[in-house]
Amino acid sequence: MRQNMIYAVAALGLLAGSSLALTVAAQAQQADTANPTAPAPLSYRATAVQGRAGQGETSGTVTKSGQNMRLEYSRDGRQVIQILRPTDGVMYILDPQARSYVEITGQSIPVTAENAYTTPCPDQQPASDQCQLIGSDVVSGINVERWAIATGADSKPLVILWDSTRRRALRQDFPDGSAMVMAFKAMEVIDGRNAEHWTIEITAPGQPVQSGDWWFDPELRLVLREDLPGGETRRLENIVVGPVDPAAFQVPAGWTRVDLPPASGN
Repeated sequence: MRQNMIYAVAALGLLAGSSLALTVAAQAQQADTANPTAPAPLSYRATAVQGRAGQGETSGTVTKSGQNMRLEYSRDGRQVIQILRPTDGVMYILDPQARSYVEITGQSIPVTAENAYTTPCPDQQPASDQCQLIGSDVVSGINVERWAIATGADSKPLVILWDSTRRRALRQDFPDGSAMVMAFKAMEVIDGRNAEHWTIEITAPGQPVQSGDWWFDPELRLVLREDLPGGETRRLENIVVGPVDPAAFQVPAGWTRVDLPPASGN
């Protein structure tokens, strides 16, 4: 249902270049720990900012409590609110100006599933003949899993060194000889939060090396900032940790429910 929701948002084009909403949703969902015995993720509110080289920046707010998430941003001068409640199998898209909302339903995701171990396999599916756990390794002193993912019947597999705690591939070796490598650099303070600073290096045969940076908050289990190769940036600012009013994840009383427009081509 998580993917159904995200693809629905992308199809509707609810954000000016709806990548901000998709980025925030993905990053916030990654805050759910891969270790079900760890403490529950902390509730927080933050400003999410995304920038592209030569295109300026867009921003919005994200509020997270447990599995629930609320995104607020502006599109074409109008405020838009998204409320995601995975354990209930529902997402709401609110139009505050019209006091109306759209409801999108799907399969619910139990809390235990949200917190469960995940693989690097496509769509986070279990291991299979196409996506196999083939060993273990160590990256920057961290124990990781080595996975091989099929890319074609006659092609070499994509090899991934998978950190299940951070839900991140710390290295990817592609069949064409290119690679993406991450390395821990130092603990740093980002917007008042202690964060792991990782470097990103992308190499390809005959091409200049591309580099970037990645900051991870181990307490919130959340990506605080990414400076990606190519100039795209994503970051969270003004992070406030603390209880969130449950009303933030409810549709206000008296608002009108409207139906989605029919998909084109039907």
